[in-house]
Amino acid sequence: MYNRPREARTNMLTILIKLGLAVVLGGAIGLEREFSQKPAGLRTNILICMGSAMMMAMSDALLADRAAGSADSLRIAAGVITGMGFIGAGAIIRAGGHVHGLTTASTLWAVTALGLVVGSGLYLIAVVFAAVIILNLIAFRKIEGQIPRKGSFTYVFRTADRVDLLAGVRRMASSLGVRIEDAVLKRSEGTACLTFNFMARERVEEQLRGRLSQDGEIVEIRMA
Repeated sequence: MYNRPREARTNMLTILIKLGLAVVLGGAIGLEREFSQKPAGLRTNILICMGSAMMMAMSDALLADRAAGSADSLRIAAGVITGMGFIGAGAIIRAGGHVHGLTTASTLWAVTALGLVVGSGLYLIAVVFAAVIILNLIAFRKIEGQIPRKGSFTYVFRTADRVDLLAGVRRMASSLGVRIEDAVLKRSEGTACLTFNFMARERVEEQLRGRLSQDGEIVEIRMA
């Protein structure tokens, strides 16, 4: 009976420690996102990490009389991850044939998991986990930047009209591993204007442009 106030103070101190660590670790990840000028920055990552840590800490406090890792506590963690999935989905945008925001959504999901780890009291694992997240965002970005990426191009190509024009351009592109999409062919007084889209790496795009230039005139090039 006399131990209840002491237990309450202990529980309160434990929760405060968890919230403080969640703020520090979530803030460290949020600062990296701020420096990278991403939409989910310092405050967002702190709130998500702190919120998930609080939910996990409260579940431990409310279910203190049950075994650790019980079905109820695991259900709360699963609910937090599921709810974060809806928020992360809102950060993903598809535009111009490209998908944007996957890293932001993945970071928010990882920060949610980080908060759950903190809320579970696994402090050392939480610190290591946060360090790995930051390492991935900073170091691996530089490695990723060295990998050639495909760009989305739109060509407007004009040449002499002939029956097999579109088939010939498709064969030329196919020989370079390029797939022609959304092709529109317009004919007028012995000339033909072909508009089409494709995705290719910069080197391949230059090769295709060179081959087309030998056969006609590239009126316009747009890159998404």
